[in-house]
Amino acid sequence: MYVGHFGAGLALKTAEPKAPTWGILLGVGVLDILFGPFVLMGIERVSMTPGVSPGFSLDYIDWSHSLLMSVVWALLYAMFFLKRGRRIAAVMGIAVFSHFLLDLPVHPADMALWPSSSVHLGLGLWHTMPTGWWFVELAVIVAGWFIYWRRSRGSNEYGGRPIVIGLVLLALHLFNSPWFSQT
Repeated sequence: MYVGHFGAGLALKTAEPKAPTWGILLGVGVLDILFGPFVLMGIERVSMTPGVSPGFSLDYIDWSHSLLMSVVWALLYAMFFLKRGRRIAAVMGIAVFSHFLLDLPVHPADMALWPSSSVHLGLGLWHTMPTGWWFVELAVIVAGWFIYWRRSRGSNEYGGRPIVIGLVLLALHLFNSPWFSQT
């Protein structure tokens, strides 16, 4: 799940229109934002798997993507928004935790319950549906955008331009397709 996180974030925006859109869209990516530096610091591990979807193996992602740490990161992120009100802070925390929930269908069993747990979660659509996962994610993007579009009509709390936002998400998802990424 990549761009689908943004689609879900747009839908989440409708739960609290006063929540800053930038904060929600950043929030849905927090786990991946942490993942990059964690790999560079050797805290987490990834290896390349050319020809095997999605093109890499997430060998150890327990500090950024485990169930427990997803809750911890969500709570920490929400704390930054407490001054804006509890409801907005809650939406921000849910944005972060939604990442874990949306990754469950696509990841193989590489998401631990907590760091170094022997139990790992993931349904593995990347492997069982090497190109089909893309359509599952497309459905998440379209559904999230549609919810956002419906609620944003006639409201100035959404920042406008929902059609442009939808087209940008579709373009990003198209560039992430298994067909464009194969060489």
